[in-house]
Parts: sequence; structure tokens; C-alpha cells
Amino acid sequence: MTANILREFLKKQEKPNFVQQFCQSLVFASQRTKEYIGFSDPESKLKINSSILNDIFLMSYINRSIQAKLPGVISCTKMTSEQAVLLGADWVWAVHDLSSNNPKLQIVVQVVHLESKEPEEDESWAITETMQVAQAESTLETKPEKMIKFCSSIGSDCYGLFLFFGYQDDPKNIYGVLSNSFHTATEDGQEVIDSRSLEDNIRKTKIFISLEKILEMVLQRGNEADELKPICVKFTQ
Repeated sequence: MTANILREFLKKQEKPNFVQQFCQSLVFASQRTKEYIGFSDPESKLKINSSILNDIFLMSYINRSIQAKLPGVISCTKMTSEQAVLLGADWVWAVHDLSSNNPKLQIVVQVVHLESKEPEEDESWAITETMQVAQAESTLETKPEKMIKFCSSIGSDCYGLFLFFGYQDDPKNIYGVLSNSFHTATEDGQEVIDSRSLEDNIRKTKIFISLEKILEMVLQRGNEADELKPICVKFTQ
């Protein structure tokens, strides 16, 4: 009996610590990325494009998450260029069940940049035959629509996160719009989800719930999560 009580106590202690470490890693990456949003070189020799900002965020997150020993619990998978075109996702966080190592919850991320709401033309990767096929198969859907469709195909335990590296009313801060039910609006024909409609969610939000509270709520919902209406998060101060 005592052993069972101890195990339950340790489980309760482990969960908040894990959420806290994940949250701190996200905040650290966001603050580091914020330093370079809107960067302008007086001599116009250095330029930071959208791809570089994404990499700064991911590298900062990965460094901090390794220090916190998170990779064994939560994985971070960056999409290939072809996957990004087909699925509309830049990377995916997956929370793993420690006993089976299977993902029990996933957060699919699409970064929205202030300078360009559409993919840049001058990407560093070469246009391969595979990329040409991917582009041809995905011309009828916008990038947000692709990610929403991808999340919906996985199920209610998959959340879409539109991560704004600045937006029109606040170009220097990082915001997010999170939900596992974006698809309900598009399927019912209620609205078209694009960067402008997502920005409106941020603009209309008066009080932002803390990142840690939202992560705790999402993780506690488990595999049988109900639909979560879009929630806006502010990642930077």
C-alpha cells in the first residue's frame, strides 16, 4: 500500500516538472528569436529570412530541452521541405508515453512571419523533382488549410499551433493560436482560416492565459480530448 501511494505521489510530482521544463524551453527559444525579429543591418550586408528565424527558434529550443532532459519525453521533428509543402507544418512536438514510447499527444507547428504570410520564393533548397511533385499536389489549398487537414487526419489528440513571429499590431513579440478543432470551422463552411483570421483571434484577446497553464490543460486532456476552441498564447514578454 505504501509503495503504491509513493508511486502515485511521484507521478503527480513528475508531471508539473515536465510541463514546467517544456514551458521554460519554449519561452527561452521565443525570447532568443525575438532578438532577431525585424533585424536590419545598417550596411545591408546581413539579412535574416524566415527560414533562419525558424532555425534560431528550433536550435534554441533543442539546446534548452537537452539541458532539461526532455527529448526522452517529448520529441521535436523538423519537417523536410517536401513535407512542409504537402502538410503545411514546419515541425512537430510529440509527447510520448514512457511505457510504450508511442506518441500520446502531438502539437503540429506552422510559423507565420510578419514580412510574408506566404512561403518565400527564394528558399535555400534546390527545386528537386520530389519538390515539384509536392508543389503540384498542394496548389489547391493554402498553407493553413494543409496543416489543419493534417491535424484532423491524426485525431483529437493532435493540436495545431500557428506560431506568429510578430503580427501587424505587435511586430516584435511572438504569439500562438492553439486548437485541435480548426477543422470544424472549415468543414462546416463557417469561415476561411488564413493568417488574417488567425491574427483577429490574437487581436481580440484581452487576457492571455499563461503558457504553462495551457500546456497543463492540454496534457491533462489525454487521448480522448474534446474539441478545444482556439486559444491565444503570448510566448514573449
